[in-house]
Amino acid sequence: MKVHEAIARGLSDLGCTEMFGVLGDGCVYVIDSFRRDCKGRYIAAVHENSAVLMAQGWARVTGKIGVAAVTHGPGLANVVTALIEGTKAGTPMVLLAGDTPVADREHAQNINQAQLVAATGAGFEPLRSPNTIAEDLSRAFYRAHTERRPIVFNMPVEFQWLEVEYEKPYLRLPETRSAIPSSTDMDDAIGIIASSRLPVVLAGRGVCDADAEEAVLRFARRIEAPVATSARGKGLFNEDPFHLGISGTIANEVALDVIGRSDCLIVFGASLNKYTSGERGLTRGKRIIQINPLPSELGRCTPVTVGMVGDPGLTADAMVKWLDEAEIPGSGARNDDLQQELENYREKAKQKLVHSTPPGTVDLYELAFAVDEALPKDRVYVSDSGRFMFAFWDVLSVPNPRSYVDCNGFSSIGLGAATAMGAAVAAAGRPTVFVTGDGGFMLGGLSELATAVAEQLDLVIVVANDSSYGAEHIALTMHNMDPDISLLPSRDFARIAEAFGCQGTTVTSKEELQKAMAAVNDRDRKRPLVIDVKIDPASVYGGTAVARP
Repeated sequence: MKVHEAIARGLSDLGCTEMFGVLGDGCVYVIDSFRRDCKGRYIAAVHENSAVLMAQGWARVTGKIGVAAVTHGPGLANVVTALIEGTKAGTPMVLLAGDTPVADREHAQNINQAQLVAATGAGFEPLRSPNTIAEDLSRAFYRAHTERRPIVFNMPVEFQWLEVEYEKPYLRLPETRSAIPSSTDMDDAIGIIASSRLPVVLAGRGVCDADAEEAVLRFARRIEAPVATSARGKGLFNEDPFHLGISGTIANEVALDVIGRSDCLIVFGASLNKYTSGERGLTRGKRIIQINPLPSELGRCTPVTVGMVGDPGLTADAMVKWLDEAEIPGSGARNDDLQQELENYREKAKQKLVHSTPPGTVDLYELAFAVDEALPKDRVYVSDSGRFMFAFWDVLSVPNPRSYVDCNGFSSIGLGAATAMGAAVAAAGRPTVFVTGDGGFMLGGLSELATAVAEQLDLVIVVANDSSYGAEHIALTMHNMDPDISLLPSRDFARIAEAFGCQGTTVTSKEELQKAMAAVNDRDRKRPLVIDVKIDPASVYGGTAVARP
C-alpha cells in the first residue's frame, strides 16, 4: 500500500477511532484513508488550533490518547498555543503534521518544524523512512502516554505516495500500578499519620477511576480525616459528608478554615501546585505525605515531608493495612461538629453567594446554581479561562474527574470552545456544558460553532457576557483606574449562534433565566444551545470587582 495508507492503517490498529483535523496537502491523504479505508471518524475543525484542542478535550474525557492532523508550515504554526496548553496540562495526544519536501528549500511553507515544536514544550517524533512507519508511529504513541504531553509525528510529503509493505505497529504500555509494601518512607508516613490530630486527605486527577477513589476514601475514613480535592480532581468524593470541596485559591470558607488548621496533608495524585496549595498558604508549616505514580511529581511544586512512588488506590489500601496491624486509632477529625458546619454551609451557600445586580443583568452565582440544577448530574463540564470560572467551580458538579475539563494550563482565554467540542464527541450520550466569557468566546469559539452544528453535538454553551475582559477590569479597578478600556461592545451571541444553525436564547433577568433553563431541558440534543447571559462587570463577586484570594 501507499505510505499514507499505511499511516492511516497504523492509527486504526493502534486503537484510534476519532481524528480531528484541518485538511492540507501535507495531511489530506492520511485523513482520507483513515476515514474511507479504516472507517474512522474524522471531525473537521475550522482552525488547526481548534483541531488540536478538540483532540485534547477528547483525551481528557476518555483517558486515551487523542489524535489530530494538520498540514505543514502555517498549519503547524497555527497550533502553537494548543500545544503549549496540552503540554502544561499534561494531556497525552499525537499530532500528525505533514512536512515539506527536504529537497525544496524554497517551498513557501517550509519552516523548521522540529524547532517550532520544541519551543512549545511538546515532543517531536519524525517518520524516518517509509520502512519505519510501524516503529515510529508506535514510539509517538508510547511517548504521548508516558510523557503525558502532545507528541508531533512529522510526516514528510515526499514519502506519502511511495509503496510500502504494511507492518502492523506494536504498542505495549507499561503497567504503572504499584504500591510500596514496606519502606522507610512508608514507616515515616504511618508515624506522621499516627501523631496527627487534624489530618486532611487531598486527591487530584491522578485518582482517575472509581476503584482508586473508593480506596482513598477508605483510607480517609480509617484515619477519620475529611477529604478535599484539587480543581482537576473535581468530582471525587461527591457523596461523602466530610467532603470539604476544592482546596486552594477557590476553596470555600469551611475548607479554608479546616485545611488551614490541619497539621497533616496526605495527598493522592495531585501536584500541590500554587493554586491547590493556596499560594503555599495552606501547606506552610505542615507535614505533607504525597503519593504519586510518577517520581517527577513528588515535591515538584511544594516541598513534602514524605514522598511515595505508587498507585494512589493501591498505596491507600497498603497504608490501611499497616495502620490496622499497628492498631493506630483514628484522629477523630470526622466529628459531628464538622459535619454540622459543612451541612450549614451547603444549606446557606446559595443564599449567601447570590447578590442583586443592576436591571438587565443576572448574578453570576445565580446563573451557576440554575445551570447546575437544569442539567442531569451525569454530564461533562468544560470551563474556559476567565473570572466567571470561580463561581462555576464552586457550584457546578460532575460525577468524576474525567467529566471535568478546564483550559487553564496556559491561562489563555479562548481555548474552551474547541476543547468542549472534543469533550462532547467523547461524552457518549451525556450532555456537555461549556462555560465561557464573551471575550474568550469571540477569540476562539464563534467560528467552531459550525463544527458543533455539523457534528450534531449535544452541547450547552453558557456565555457569561459581562461585555468586558474581566481580569483587566479587575486590575484597572484595583488600581483606582478607569476600566473603560477593558469594556467590549455588547454582542448578541444568541442571534449569532442561530445564524450558524444553533439554538440560541438571551438572558437579562431572573424570569428569562428560568425560561432559558426550561430551554435546556427541552433542547434539541442534536444542535448546540447557546445561552447569552448578561452579567454586570462591576457586580462580579458582590460588586468588589476583585477576585477572591
